[in-house]
Amino acid sequence: MEKSENEINEILAKHKKQIEQMGKMLLNIYAIANIRFWYSCLANFRKSDDMQKDILQMEALTTSIIVSYGRIFGKGTGTTVLKEQIIPTELMIVHKEIIDLRHAKYAHHGELSTLEKGIEVNYVDSSFMITPKFEIGIWLGAPKHWAPLFEFLDGYMYESLHNTLTHLTMETGVEWKFPHGPTPSWIF
Repeated sequence: MEKSENEINEILAKHKKQIEQMGKMLLNIYAIANIRFWYSCLANFRKSDDMQKDILQMEALTTSIIVSYGRIFGKGTGTTVLKEQIIPTELMIVHKEIIDLRHAKYAHHGELSTLEKGIEVNYVDSSFMITPKFEIGIWLGAPKHWAPLFEFLDGYMYESLHNTLTHLTMETGVEWKFPHGPTPSWIF
């Protein structure tokens, strides 16, 4: 049965909070899609002849994953914050590992930082030559034990969104849909 413009506006006004909540959920859905993409890039990473470039690319992908992951559990505005309690017990150790890495390495240079720095000073040809010294510890490729956590979060967000749509359909008597297409080729 078709609705009039007034009826449509009344439904939208009555369910404004739920609609706004879905809008906020989209940021987390987008973040998880990004995490899954960057993770697939790491999992399929192939080394080149330029080791320094390879290391920087892997570090950039890992940083992107960890920063985005931290956002979905951190305090922020404009999005829904996921609670740690949604994480299944068997995945909690991986969740804590990623959050700890975020705090100690990626958000701050703390005790877990894998960046060791120093400066060597030499007097050469009537000048002081400063040589920076960096030692970086990174994963080569994607940590395999992270994949189940990312898969869980993807499913959780999908289910949460569809539960909201089902609830709105039941409350309004009008079907609520969200467009979706085939699974991207980089999801495995």
